[in-house]
Formats: sequence, C-alpha cells, structure tokens
Amino acid sequence: MFIPFHIAWKEIRGYFSSWIAYVLCAGWLLLSGLTFVSLLGAAAQGAPFSLVPLYQNLIIVFLFLTPLLTMRLLAEERATGTLELLFTSPLTPWQVTMGKWLGALAFCAVLLLLTLHFPFFVFQYGTLDAGPVWGSTIALICLAAAFCAFGVFCSSLCDSQIVAGFLTFGGLLLSWMLAWPAATAPDNRLAAVAAQFSVFAHFARMLGGAIDTQDLIFFASLSFFFLFATTRVLESRQWK
Repeated sequence: MFIPFHIAWKEIRGYFSSWIAYVLCAGWLLLSGLTFVSLLGAAAQGAPFSLVPLYQNLIIVFLFLTPLLTMRLLAEERATGTLELLFTSPLTPWQVTMGKWLGALAFCAVLLLLTLHFPFFVFQYGTLDAGPVWGSTIALICLAAAFCAFGVFCSSLCDSQIVAGFLTFGGLLLSWMLAWPAATAPDNRLAAVAAQFSVFAHFARMLGGAIDTQDLIFFASLSFFFLFATTRVLESRQWK
C-alpha cells in the first residue's frame, strides 16, 4: 500500500540530490517574483490589483518545467535496464507508475508552496479577494497532476530522456493550442468543442474562483487516463 510513497520519496531525493532541482526552484521564484513586482507597480499606478495574472504566468512556466521533471522518470530506467530489475521485484506496474507520478507531483507542490507568501503579503498589507487565490491554487494543483501524468506516460514510451521531454512539451503545447480557436472565434461550435479538450481552457475557468465539478472531473479523468496508459505500457514491456 505504501510502496508508491517509497518510490515517490526516492524520486524527490533524486531531484534534490542534483543541481537541477535548485535551478528550477530559483527560476520559479525569479519569474514569479518579477511578475508579482510588476503587478504591485501597476497597482501603484492606480490599476486594480489581482493575482490572477501571476497564476496565468505560472501555467506557462509549468509548460516548460514539466518535461524537465518527468522526462527521466521512466526513460532513464529503460535506457539503463533498471526497469526490468523493478519488475523482478514484488512491485507492480501500477505501483511504479503511481510512485513516479507522485514524486513529480510532490516537486510541483514544493514549487507552489514557494509562492504562498505572495497572497499572504497582500493580505497583510492590503485587500485581496480570496476566491480567485483559492481557485487558482486548486487549478494549478489539478494542472500539475495532469501534466505530470502525461509526462510520465511520454517517459514510458521512450528510451531517450530528450525524446521524452520533447514529446511531453509537444503534447502540452498542442493542448494549449486547442483553446486558441475558441478564443478567436467564440461562435464557432467546432472550436468550442476542441477547447473542451484543452487543459488551459478548464484552467482559465477556475481562475476566477468558481470551482466547477466538471473541471475537476476533467483533470481527474485526464490524470487517470494517462496513468492507466502508462501502466499498460509497462505491462507490455514486462511480458516481453
């Protein structure tokens, strides 16, 4: 029952035992900090203050960050041959998949914790609508879960970490592009249907603080689908 958590802990230690985790954290803080300062500057000029643009920028950061987090999770195991060793142990493909996914998701949770001081700072020295803050935070968690599930799936398909990273980035970018036609042509029914399959369209609806069960079900279903698909890929390799 606790085996996925042991695997996740191993992955977290692996992240922070190398320089890449600290570089990603530093870049995350730098970009989010610059956005926050620009929002404060705009508010000082009389513009209404909102943290929504900050969270909108963070989703773009996740677009580039997720491939870096997930590309090595299973591709490295396949390239070094340790994936086969995992299957000789009592571990099941589902446990391996969940452990890898939870490890990447936990790192994303650490990044989100590093941004909590922004709303606390505003609450301390000004006024801020808490609804969009909670909605955006929940949206980012859901987004990270879906992104990491897709990244783990792409990593399971490849022996090369670079190929897995580019495949993950390409898929996430395509999902973003699905929302573009609906934004430019809101009366187009086909564009509206395509936007329903975009994680960014569902994310945008949650930014205002209105958490719809339809959006939560979408992210949960998407995450489960790619985790299940990853398990099937691992099972097919297990019996080769």
